Amino acid sequence: MLRMIFSDIDGTLINSDFVVTAKTKQAIRQAVEQGITFVPVSARMPEAIQPIIDTIGVTTPIISYNGALLQNQAGDTLASSPMLGQEAFTLCRLIEADYPKIAWNIYSFHDWYACNRQNDWVKREEGIVGVTSTEAELDDLADLAFAHKVLLMGDPAEIAPLELTLKAKFSNLSIAKSAPYFIEIMAQGIKKGQAVAQLAELEGVALADTIAFGDNFNDLDMLETVGQGYVMSNGPKEVQEAIGHVTDDHNHDGIAKILLTYLEN
Repeated sequence: MLRMIFSDIDGTLINSDFVVTAKTKQAIRQAVEQGITFVPVSARMPEAIQPIIDTIGVTTPIISYNGALLQNQAGDTLASSPMLGQEAFTLCRLIEADYPKIAWNIYSFHDWYACNRQNDWVKREEGIVGVTSTEAELDDLADLAFAHKVLLMGDPAEIAPLELTLKAKFSNLSIAKSAPYFIEIMAQGIKKGQAVAQLAELEGVALADTIAFGDNFNDLDMLETVGQGYVMSNGPKEVQEAIGHVTDDHNHDGIAKILLTYLEN
């Protein structure tokens, strides 16, 4: 019996216009009305997730920062697994010194600190997620206690080798390229799969009664953890082949197509 639905956001829940389609909204509302819990799972900060959920018209728990922060339907923190602020500071200091064209961003709970709000990459991200960052000098963040995520933005030609360099220098952190122009860094061990299992346990839901939707490599462990994972057809072939269950793409109601098969049975 389906009791919980997990969904990645970018490339999965929202389409290429960064909105949830009408059919997908309706299917999610129908599931929630039947007592099934819907949970967005994203590397985004909570404030960049909630407006999307509001457009659907449901109340949900939220898994943000790829699983470093879990919140219940009321917005209360259920679990928080950040890196130390000093780790984020040290990493961003290296970026400032050796990679001046790369824009660093530090996220701590509900705060987003950016190196330069006039940076084209920062402005682009603000526009996509609908959140305004706080411009900060790195020295002003030296005493920050915790950071849930560091996001590095830049030209793909520089991002690709930088990912390998950082993985060698900061093996105690979870470092992954989430787009050709993004590197996302969290505390060691942070994964979507671990987070969905943790939330399901807290909610008293067996993993066999859960499904998940995703589109990329950072969704793989989540898709493998739940009772059944589904890959959007806009996802890489390697991800599709690894999971085996593929639905329509994010522009053609792939989530709605699968949900309706569960709701109509």
